[in-house]
Amino acid sequence: MKSHYRAVVIGGGVVGASALYHLAKMGWNDVILVEKIEYTSGSTWHAAGLLPLFNMSYSVGKIHKYSVDLYQSLEEETGQHVSFHKTGNLRLARNQERMDEYKRYCGTASTIGVPFEMIGPAEIKKLWPFAKVDDLVGALFHPDDGHVAPVDVTMALLKGARANGAETYSEVEVTAMAQKPNDEWVVSTNKGDITCDVVISCTGNYARETGRMVGLELPVVPVEHQFIVTGPIPELVEYNRAGNPEMAVLRESDASYYMRQEADGLILGPYEKGAPCWALDGVPEGFEQELLPPDLERLEPHIIAAGERVSIFETAGIKDHINGPIAYTPDGNPMVGPAWGLRNFWLSEGHSFGITAAGGSGRHLAEWIVEGSPSIDMNGVDPRRFSATQSTRDFIKAKNEECYEHVFVIHYDFEERTAARPAKTSQIYDRQKTLNAAFGQRYGWERPNWFAPQGSEPFNEYSFHTRRTNWFETVGEEVRAVREKVGLLDLTPFTKHEISGPGAEDYLNKMIANRLPTKQGGTVLGHALTESGGVESEFTITRDGDKF
Repeated sequence: MKSHYRAVVIGGGVVGASALYHLAKMGWNDVILVEKIEYTSGSTWHAAGLLPLFNMSYSVGKIHKYSVDLYQSLEEETGQHVSFHKTGNLRLARNQERMDEYKRYCGTASTIGVPFEMIGPAEIKKLWPFAKVDDLVGALFHPDDGHVAPVDVTMALLKGARANGAETYSEVEVTAMAQKPNDEWVVSTNKGDITCDVVISCTGNYARETGRMVGLELPVVPVEHQFIVTGPIPELVEYNRAGNPEMAVLRESDASYYMRQEADGLILGPYEKGAPCWALDGVPEGFEQELLPPDLERLEPHIIAAGERVSIFETAGIKDHINGPIAYTPDGNPMVGPAWGLRNFWLSEGHSFGITAAGGSGRHLAEWIVEGSPSIDMNGVDPRRFSATQSTRDFIKAKNEECYEHVFVIHYDFEERTAARPAKTSQIYDRQKTLNAAFGQRYGWERPNWFAPQGSEPFNEYSFHTRRTNWFETVGEEVRAVREKVGLLDLTPFTKHEISGPGAEDYLNKMIANRLPTKQGGTVLGHALTESGGVESEFTITRDGDKF
């Protein structure tokens, strides 16, 4: 291990391995990965290895698709087996509202190039002959979905990185970090100090401890996730011996669980209500490749539902019960990108679906570091989307647990979740509440989304058919009032900047893709662009004399 590298990746799970692999593939060969225990010893080793392509977010969907494509080519590139099982994935729907969610997702899937099919009960039965289908409306089928062996994928990425000049070391624990006046970082470890240009933090369950080394309060805390593995099931033994293909991964969203074959048995993984955050005050000393005590009682409703759907599961014996911590963020998306307030410090943390996201996150993070910007819009995973209000202990606990139990709920457009609210309010919040505001939360702030008519409840009735919501007509009236008459807007939650002094106008003209207002009090909408012409951010700009 040398004393100076171009970049140091902290964390030897699948996320850190992918970041290292992609940096090395992009020509950064003077890079090192350090892992405090053994590679994959955090959450990677006990993950179920699923590769769900389904995601309502464009950026996360792109990340997942790249990962699935990458893992299929890794074995040929590196010679390391990754145990890729391209089984497909079935998402069942008991009702039309669930099917509408899947249809809404199909627009995202088409945009990012993910193959899919909407199928009926007869086709479901062909793909999953042991499932009861007579109460189903249909399903969404992903033919490219499947599962991998997480440890094997990690080792393949590390092997590929080393083949491109990177170095990897286990049993090297980072104990402190400090930035020098020239913006280099000194990473102190139990094996000596490393000076580097760039640090990439991929520390999973240890994210909060790592962040605090450099003054960051990261809203990343693990939540307990359980799954059970059955012993051999006679019907599956017979099915496999007959030479039948492995069945698709099965997800019954309305019962909040996934199920897949595991040799002659089955794996059941519920996302239950009441799953607690773990290690809110830090990972216990000595917790290494360990699991948490199982709590089968929490899983009982899902076990019953799975048995009703798949009768051969109902009588199966439990061979193994896994309860391991998985990192979560308040909105369920990872934090991938530059850390706020620091130079040359990058994050890839909070991956609740780390196996699926690791490949794409590593690629686009490496693009961002090496080339200055990623090739896709990363706003949905940018670490800077969270405020200090959203990093308090109570807020993180409430929101991360809410995210976990909402994994399989129907995800509507304009959805507003209720946990840990209100967190931050403006001075006229009480007045807005009196006026029957239906609030949403942005960056921790409570903001009125619309005002319900007096005498009605100010809450959102969600639907994938916008005109059927309870707010559509009311919002239309608000828009007409502001457009044709006058309205008062509370801009307290908006971030505000003042640009002043000699050269202020020239500075903004170079930064914004629009003409600045020339009249006193004039306002324009302007956009900051990336080097490739994409939209980086949007600004409302008002002239106040020689400042903006």
